Amino acid sequence: MTEQAKVSRRALLAGAGAAAGAAAGVVAGAGGAQADENRGGDLRGQVALVTGAARGIGRATCLALARAGAHVVALDIARPDAMELDYPLGSEAELDDTVRRVRALGRRATAVKADVRDAARLQEVARQAVREYGRLDIAVANAGICTYNAMADMSPRQFADVIDVNLVGVANTMRAVVPHLVARKSGSVIAVASSEARHGAPLLPHYQAAKWGVVGLVKALATEVGPAGVRVSGVAPTGTRTAMVLNEATYRWAGGTTVEDLERALRSYNTQPVGLIEPEDVADAIAFLASPRARYVSGTVLDVTAGASAKWNA
Repeated sequence: MTEQAKVSRRALLAGAGAAAGAAAGVVAGAGGAQADENRGGDLRGQVALVTGAARGIGRATCLALARAGAHVVALDIARPDAMELDYPLGSEAELDDTVRRVRALGRRATAVKADVRDAARLQEVARQAVREYGRLDIAVANAGICTYNAMADMSPRQFADVIDVNLVGVANTMRAVVPHLVARKSGSVIAVASSEARHGAPLLPHYQAAKWGVVGLVKALATEVGPAGVRVSGVAPTGTRTAMVLNEATYRWAGGTTVEDLERALRSYNTQPVGLIEPEDVADAIAFLASPRARYVSGTVLDVTAGASAKWNA
């Protein structure tokens, strides 16, 4: 690849991550065929856009999709101080590490720095991903944030930040990718909701409103694009071992001060004998929903809750 081509590809996606075509070919040639035998190849040759990809569920999803054969466009705001939260957001270095890990699996990958609240930017990214990779098959709307406060004490900014990222950001992602999937008459959109989209809890009115809204988006969009052969589904995880959860604010919300306190609280919430689950547990569910094995799964949200869902209607 010439230096001019490298620069052009960087420019396509705002300078966030170098092109991976030639590098991926080298990696695939060094044992890629053997690795494919262990992947199943459900998604071989497909292209996935994943938001919130720098770490946590987003990174685990990029890797799960890559193992199944997909190339990945990994999108993240990649700016730790972009919003006022109780924990830092993902960094550019973490996003680049996600891309490095995907490429190590023999797949192409591109890092994209973007804010899911910027609808025009997401539409640009989707168009450019199609130009670079030739297609777009899967979109995972995963980017999300969380804060804690009672409704009466919550500032308009705090409420708006969570709604704008967790709900409007999902809608922006859907709007950006749907035209490309409908044009191909195939593809899958998966949104990350939460077990908190199934019930009420104190200090989370904005988060729960957003996640309940995500469930509504999944069901509404599925009715619109199903006739075109596009599937829309979601996952609703219980407490997951991510930076959004592993912080002092969450420990206080659970009535304690340590991760052990949070684990105990979750063990009383989940019915299986486990507290926090791993990002990979959620990513595997997402990879299933994206795969041909879920070809008739659409308009529904899969609970990944270690059994907590058994209690919701009790």
